[in-house]
Amino acid sequence: MLTKEQIARFLTEDPDGFMQAVAANPEAFSFDFAQYLDENDPISLRDTFDIGNITPFAGHSLGPVYKPAIEAIEAVYKLQREELHAGHFPETVAVGGNWFDCDIEPEAIRAAQAILGFADPAEFIFTQSGLSANLANLLDTFYKPTRKDWESGKTKICHLSTEFFSDQSVVHSVLKRGILNAANFGVFENATAPDANDLTIKLTPNAQGLYDSQSIIETVKRHASEIQVLHLSDLVFSTGQRLDIPYILRELKDVIEQHHIIVGLDLAHTVGNRTINLAEMGMVTYAVGCSYKHCSGTAGSSFGIYVNRNVDLNSYPPIQGWKAAESSKVFAEINGFNQAIMANNGARAFRTSNASPVALAPIQTYLKRMNAIGWDKLTAKSECLTRYMLALLKARLGARFELITPEDPKQRGATIVFRVKGLSKVSSVEEELKKPNALGQFELDVRPPNNIRVTAHYGYTSFVDIQKMVTKLEQVIVNVLVEEDVIAKTNFFQQAGAQKVVGNTPGITS
Repeated sequence: MLTKEQIARFLTEDPDGFMQAVAANPEAFSFDFAQYLDENDPISLRDTFDIGNITPFAGHSLGPVYKPAIEAIEAVYKLQREELHAGHFPETVAVGGNWFDCDIEPEAIRAAQAILGFADPAEFIFTQSGLSANLANLLDTFYKPTRKDWESGKTKICHLSTEFFSDQSVVHSVLKRGILNAANFGVFENATAPDANDLTIKLTPNAQGLYDSQSIIETVKRHASEIQVLHLSDLVFSTGQRLDIPYILRELKDVIEQHHIIVGLDLAHTVGNRTINLAEMGMVTYAVGCSYKHCSGTAGSSFGIYVNRNVDLNSYPPIQGWKAAESSKVFAEINGFNQAIMANNGARAFRTSNASPVALAPIQTYLKRMNAIGWDKLTAKSECLTRYMLALLKARLGARFELITPEDPKQRGATIVFRVKGLSKVSSVEEELKKPNALGQFELDVRPPNNIRVTAHYGYTSFVDIQKMVTKLEQVIVNVLVEEDVIAKTNFFQQAGAQKVVGNTPGITS
């Protein structure tokens, strides 16, 4: 049996060693062993999450409530009750105030820096608006084809063909606005204005929905003279695949610089799941994310934006409000305007209106608490949970299990996407898992065509949870397969009977 010290080291430092120990233990997939791992887990955070009757395994869509976030929100209201307007200003920072700059609160920015790896604190701000609104703002700012670009055809946005609907909708909206602006300036006087669909270059995956780095690189190189913006997701929501963004951008460095291509990232499934180093990828212009997936925010809750400090914002002027001014100087200019005190680089140049401290409290609290533990330790535990769950799924589902997500940890995060051979009605699996029984109720989710998505979270998933969920999943899948087989056979005999009746009816031929 593993010692407490061994388990602590495995779960915080050594996922490879953990799985070697699992492989060597014939009882590793027993309930007792899972319980033993939980009892000796050095990062036991489950009690900090408010989990109801349904055990969550779909934190990639929406996680459970993080209790300290509620406490942080209550603290904001308490300060408002006691200090009223004074809560805005630096004098109240010691008691959680200084709301005027809550979107750039230093400790929270450092916590964001720990997972995103940006070089300068000015490159990131927390926002009250959600991912799609932030993406729309950034893309509308950086998609700026000149008349020369319209004449040469350098007007396109390149993105994954399976990108989330909202990202594609934003892309099309920005393209339509760009086309209209060009038309208003007479660009198409002697030609037909293009359709937004004609201005997208879609990167295509293989039959399983997975992307090949070399194929992406070759496509971008081939169309480089046409591309204004290259927009990629770090982690693909439908398959759990993590693109090798550092390699892709290294290989495209000369092309991106030569053709002045704007590079943007969607980090919706990265934030709170895996770390990324934006400073090492110096060619990334902007990035967006969200907090309601792996960071357990409420539905649609905000995160923030990243803008590279080296981007020339004189060429891409953002919409600014008074918050883009230096906080210590703006009140002296409150009845006028002074361009000299406005931020002119990084994300801080994109500040507009006051952000609500209530809106930002959950994500900032989550990041600060997790950063205090250490993302290296949290990632190691996540890997142990994910690999254990994957091994158990393989063992229990056997030849029926078809893994979609790449198994290599460098090519995925915590989300595992798979199919069950012979199973067509995957929605039944999601529904049946939520129904009460002795093992419990569990939530995972499904996506077309027949993908099942499941995530074990370092904060609130236990090894016993994995045991129970996979055991029930196996039972549910067997039952659904049997039901589908019965329905198929019934339909077959009904069709055969109908054909026989038709064939024996006078005047009717089959």
